[in-house]
Amino acid sequence: MTPQAPAAPQDKPALGAFSGLGALATRLGALDKSLVALAGCGEESIAHQARELRRQLRGFEPSVTLIGQVKAGKTTLVNALTGWPDLLPADVNPWTSVVTSLHMQPHLRPQDRRSSFRFFTNEEWDNLIRQGGRVGEIAARAGAEDELEKVRAQLDEMREKSKARLGRKFQMLLGQTHDYETFDQELIQRYVCLGDDFWEEADGSPDQGRFADITKSADLWFAGPDLPLPLCLRDTPGVNDTFMIREQITVNALRGSRLCVVVLSAQQALSSVDLGLIRLISNVKAREVIIFVNRIDELADPVRAVPQIRASIIDTLRKFDGPQEAEILFGSGYWAHHAVAGSFGDLGADSAQALVSWAEAHVDGAMAQLSPREIIWHLSGLRVLGDAISERIEKGPGARIEESLGVALGNLRTGLAARTQPDTSGSTTPRPLQIAPQDLLQQFDQIEDRACAALESGLEKIHHSFAGRTDNARRAFLGRATGSLVKHLEQFGEAEIWTYDPSGLRMLLRSAYKVFAQGAGKTGTDVLTTAASDISALYQHAFGLATDGPSIAPPPLPTVPAPISLGQTIALDLRGSWWARFWRRQRGYEAFSEDFARLIHEETKPVVDTLHHQCAAPFTDALRKTLADFIQGQRDILLGLAQQGAAPPRVDLPPAAPLNRLQRSVR
Repeated sequence: MTPQAPAAPQDKPALGAFSGLGALATRLGALDKSLVALAGCGEESIAHQARELRRQLRGFEPSVTLIGQVKAGKTTLVNALTGWPDLLPADVNPWTSVVTSLHMQPHLRPQDRRSSFRFFTNEEWDNLIRQGGRVGEIAARAGAEDELEKVRAQLDEMREKSKARLGRKFQMLLGQTHDYETFDQELIQRYVCLGDDFWEEADGSPDQGRFADITKSADLWFAGPDLPLPLCLRDTPGVNDTFMIREQITVNALRGSRLCVVVLSAQQALSSVDLGLIRLISNVKAREVIIFVNRIDELADPVRAVPQIRASIIDTLRKFDGPQEAEILFGSGYWAHHAVAGSFGDLGADSAQALVSWAEAHVDGAMAQLSPREIIWHLSGLRVLGDAISERIEKGPGARIEESLGVALGNLRTGLAARTQPDTSGSTTPRPLQIAPQDLLQQFDQIEDRACAALESGLEKIHHSFAGRTDNARRAFLGRATGSLVKHLEQFGEAEIWTYDPSGLRMLLRSAYKVFAQGAGKTGTDVLTTAASDISALYQHAFGLATDGPSIAPPPLPTVPAPISLGQTIALDLRGSWWARFWRRQRGYEAFSEDFARLIHEETKPVVDTLHHQCAAPFTDALRKTLADFIQGQRDILLGLAQQGAAPPRVDLPPAAPLNRLQRSVR
């Protein structure tokens, strides 16, 4: 059967999941109106920055990443949240490693769909094939040659099948991006659906799943007319794969999102596979995690089972250091799918019975007034999930952009007020500049030099301290683990395999990173506050303002990246056959200790390096950029105002100041 293009059910009333974003949209709309007014003012330096701030506001697109193991029902859930029940193929072969980002835009027309599909690069593909992914790297370090060969054999088979599909184009396609002005279900399946079974059964079409082996990410843009704001839902591959490539892909996806929805299956909530999920989300703030237990439609008695599942999840999160304050919701993407599609006749007898049981316990008088479709939508749990997502967006990225734009708007108004003064007729006239433009430039350079020096000095000390803390954490963990190994050997000998929980290392590194983030944040706050105070004083001096007048406010700090990479799998997390081989091949206590110490040293080094290079360094770079943008923006405003002032002696300034020192260093 030829796949049909997915289409939103426009003949039925929309079941909006994200109406809770309406209040945030209203406040951001008010900010936009204020910026429009400033963009039309006569002071070009202020008008220009107002237009830039409007562009930032129009580009605001909070994202939500859904993670979970294979067959947890993430895709069905995502489809229902978008209002398109068949948008993404839900029965995707577990091989797939594609992260699919759905960009819903309230101001797009339905026909203005577009899509982009990005392939793995040569380097990424070679790392998977030659090294065997993370499992291959671990096995190589552990000396588990048999396990490594098994992984490579599986990957060789995968590569050969990919080459058979793509032929001579295979190597040329790596690293490319395919962009389209539209998309339909057939196009999506070409890049997302995977596996020979799917490919061969799709009416013999060579296009089905053709590129999915090498597709790394898919981006789809389409209209979401019922959304108050743009929103991105990111559907990730299941994390339980042989090579852990999906784990790394999920880690990268979580880095780009401040909100995570962990999708569990009610049939196996928090199974052993999900412990890997706990490791990932334990490094995200609890308020940024929502746990959604899906597929309650498959429970024989959901009313009785749900409290038991909730208690089990809470106990497991506590036991394995997960985010114990995370909100736990229950529902059914399957019920939501039928509510969106408006088809209830094929629910199935067991699912229908579970729905009736759930409804008897949850339908109150107010809900009884709704249509059957709306009742099922509420019972599916997606309305509550949408509200929870909306609340966290409003209090997280929404609050941050409100604060950032509010401060910038206030500073623009302060600059405009500094430029004008009331006259005897009640109108305003330009305020004359009290110092020569050359002196203004010189004083601004001095402010910049002091701020740059203070920031770099503070960050250097904090990075040095952070490096010491992480090194000490590795040494302490290795010492304790080796001591535990020796004690085990003394008690039990070599007959019993020894295990050790690496969560202690993660806790030490997480603590070190928290201290780093606090120190870097305090340094950034102090430097930005001092710079804002110095710039306010320069305004007062330049235009002869009263010292108790409006002042320039410092911008808010950038968001601290969550240390997601601390949750990635390391050797001690695995209990596979390679570990048994590592154990059996040792000869003598000394060999055990030496080989183990070497393995764990090499295993933990990438974890620490990632924490430094992908968490700490980006945060300090963001601090530098925040300071650079703030100083450059204020420089442009002040010199733009001075350009139009009646300053003695008159010296023409360049229309746009060059990049300041800090911006040049950042770029």
